[in-house]
Amino acid sequence: MEQKKKSGFSVYINSNENFQNALILEQRKKRYRIGLIIALMIVALCSILAYRYRTYHNIKVVKTISKDLTESFQSFSYKKGTICYSEDGIYFLDGKGNEKWNRTYSIKNPQASYCGNYIVIASKNGNEIALLDNDGQMKKFSVSYPIVDVEIAKQGVIALMLHGDKGNYIELYDAAQKKLVSIKVTASQNGYPMDIALSSDGQNLVVSYLVVDGINVKSRIAFYNFGMTGEEKGDQLIGGFDFKDCVISKVSYMSGSKVVAAADDKLIFFKTGKTISKNNTVEIRKTIKSIAVNDKYIAMVLENDTKSAQEKYQAVVYNKNGRNVMEHEFSSEYTKLLLGEKEIVLAGNYHFSVLNFAGHEMYQKDFKKRISNVSLTGKKRRYLITYEDNINLLELR
Repeated sequence: MEQKKKSGFSVYINSNENFQNALILEQRKKRYRIGLIIALMIVALCSILAYRYRTYHNIKVVKTISKDLTESFQSFSYKKGTICYSEDGIYFLDGKGNEKWNRTYSIKNPQASYCGNYIVIASKNGNEIALLDNDGQMKKFSVSYPIVDVEIAKQGVIALMLHGDKGNYIELYDAAQKKLVSIKVTASQNGYPMDIALSSDGQNLVVSYLVVDGINVKSRIAFYNFGMTGEEKGDQLIGGFDFKDCVISKVSYMSGSKVVAAADDKLIFFKTGKTISKNNTVEIRKTIKSIAVNDKYIAMVLENDTKSAQEKYQAVVYNKNGRNVMEHEFSSEYTKLLLGEKEIVLAGNYHFSVLNFAGHEMYQKDFKKRISNVSLTGKKRRYLITYEDNINLLELR
């Protein structure tokens, strides 16, 4: 290579051979980079597939919890642990199965709702209510009419559907047990209430009614607002939709002001706000056996009437916009469907299985002891399984 100098600058003149060598070297570097990118993509793809289709073969007993168990015992995931409750009381277990607090009460046929830092336990067809915060501080009170359904918001606002002598009532109470709202609903004007759902901020309530007019049956979805928008309407009713020839048995608020209504033959998605709009409808052409809903997803088990015994049921999951994200066919008999962050759990009298949203069965086992209850916990791959004589905190391995 020759070097020439001109006006303080260095100018390099490459020979043809050096130019060819540089070109070959650059092509080799390019091929190396492309090969490296492809190799990284293959590794990433293999990692994703291994994660989505991983299978667990063992389950470890993290802790055995000895408790006096009754038929009313139930549990659910809460914060980073599990809430366990029955007609005699309620307690909170952390992620390791340690009891953090325990409170006693007497509530027959208990039903629960929770949001944020609050938990409410109410007596189905009774009058008693227990309101607790995440530290276990409890307040108890009673209402005038039998409780049909209960929901709670993150500020501790409680929504109740009550069954009165001459009609039903929608009542709201704050965390100090002060009655905020009381609305009377009658079968002739509104229909028979089937289910209620309260928004997380306590401002909006959706109610499913069954309306019977002679031989004709329809479902009515009513939207109530307890803020400025509802006050302008006078009766807090800001919107409603009628659906012929179907029964809407479940309504739920999801994140992003979305509401899903589950009928016997369809899922109906709404967007709420100052105005209510129907966003999407998903037709269900099979018999719905079970439904579970959280902030992001709705899971169902459908009966496959025309399939073989090996494909008796179909588990399906939709997101809050109505898009199908998972399908899986199975044959095991079950009594409980649970919906987690990216998994569903199916439990029967002795059977236990976990499916991810790829439709892959990550784990399945038939226990020797009869399962009376199963719940998710605050930790991934950990489950609380209740038998007739004790409780096991289990972890997939």
